[in-house]
Formats: sequence, C-alpha cells, structure tokens
Amino acid sequence: MTPTVVAARAVMTRELRVQYRYPVSMINLVLLTPLYEMVIPTLLLGAAFLVNGSATGLARSVGTDDLVGWVSVGLLVATLMVGAVRGVAGPLESDRSTGVLEHNWSVPVSREVFVMGGVAAGTIFTAVASMLLVAFGVVALGASFSPHGVLLALPVVVLLLVGNCGFGYLAAALALTMRRPDDLLGPVTPLVAAFSGVAFPLTVLPEAVRWVTYLLPGTMPLDLMRHVTLGTDTLLPPGVELAVAMVTAAGWLLLGRRLFLRAERRVQGTGALNQF
Repeated sequence: MTPTVVAARAVMTRELRVQYRYPVSMINLVLLTPLYEMVIPTLLLGAAFLVNGSATGLARSVGTDDLVGWVSVGLLVATLMVGAVRGVAGPLESDRSTGVLEHNWSVPVSREVFVMGGVAAGTIFTAVASMLLVAFGVVALGASFSPHGVLLALPVVVLLLVGNCGFGYLAAALALTMRRPDDLLGPVTPLVAAFSGVAFPLTVLPEAVRWVTYLLPGTMPLDLMRHVTLGTDTLLPPGVELAVAMVTAAGWLLLGRRLFLRAERRVQGTGALNQF
C-alpha cells in the first residue's frame, strides 16, 4: 500500500478507537439522534394521516404506500451524509482545541488523508447504525424491500459516498477557516439532507426550488434507491437520474477538494495553523 493509503487507514482506525472508548456518545450520534430528530417525528406525522392504514397521499406522490420503507431509505441517506461531515469536522475541531492539529499535520503525507480517513470512519459508524434501523423497520414495522432492488442500489450508494466525500472536504475547509464551524455545519447539514427528499416528497416543492434540489449530492441517489427497492416513481427518467447522480457526485468531490486545498494553503501560508 502507498503511504497515503496507510496514513488514511491510520486516521480511520484512530477515529474508530476514539468512538469505541466513548460508547454513549457513539450510540447517541449514530442511533438516538437519527431516531428522535427524524424517524420518530416523520413516522408519527405520517401515521396521523393514514387512511384505513394506508398512506394514500404518499402513494399518489411517489407511487408507494410503504411509509416505513420510504422513510428508512431516506434515513440511510441522511445518516451517511451526516457521518461523512461529522467524521471530518469533529476530529479536526477536536485536534484544534487540544493543540495537536499542527503536530498531526507535520506528518510528511498529504493532508487529504485526514479527510479520507474521517469520511471512512464516519461512514462506517453511520452505515452500521442505518442498517440496524432499517432492519428494525423491516422486522418490527413491516417495511418491505425488493431483494433484487437492494443489489441494484449498491452502485448508486457508491455515487452517494463519492458526493458525501465532497461534503467531507467542504466540512474540512470550514473547520480550517472558521473558529466555530458547527455554527454553519450544524444547520446546513440537516437542511441539505431534508431538501434531498429524506422526509418529504420533493414533488411538493415549487418547480424552481425542486430543480435546485436536483443538484444536491443525495437527491438523485436517494430517488434511485427508492425506485429500485420500493418501486417508487422517479423525479426524472431513471437513466437521466443516473447520469445526473454521476455528474453531481463528481462535481461535489472536485469542488470540495479544491476548497479544502485552498484552505490548507491559506492556513499554512499565513501561519494560522498554530493559532487555532
């Protein structure tokens, strides 16, 4: 393996060990927070409008009345996005506050390893949590997914992870340029997840706003994942959505990486790294 890959794996392993030492914090991040912030409110509100036990409004909007399954796939996308962002911004902010950021960055490898390792660690935690919640939805709440569709969704998940990596780069850039990045990341990350269609059909939005949401990294992957696993209608023809998903994933990755490298050069050129 190359030194960059070894270093990225070391960063990922470090974050996994840190989270393992603080299990309550880990459980709150990857299980409890998604439950009380998204799953429970969405399911309870949806249940309030069921007609004879069927989500007829959801069926008219997206083509399925499987409310639990529809929300579960949205939860998977949202938690993976939050995991990528927090997996990068959290460790950088922690290293900055404890005074080890400059020491860590003196290692003779690309600084991008801290982004890649953080995204990998955050994705692993949130993927495990998401699968547990999806399994709970299937076993306890009656969600139903097509086994064949689950396999078809795997390449789409890869596109989602690429876009999430771009968001991880953006989070790292903010962590380097802002003293308190959570002031921006805290509200923006849930908004991006929400307007990706996690908890409501995007068809309820005005057309102009809806077209803007198509540019978000999670919108097209989420719509395609629901289509192949639940048989829902798609916002655009499936082939077009797949092409848009590939373009947006690559676009967010390139944009995030560019802004991160610019932020890195700035803090090094101005000597600001040791001032955090």
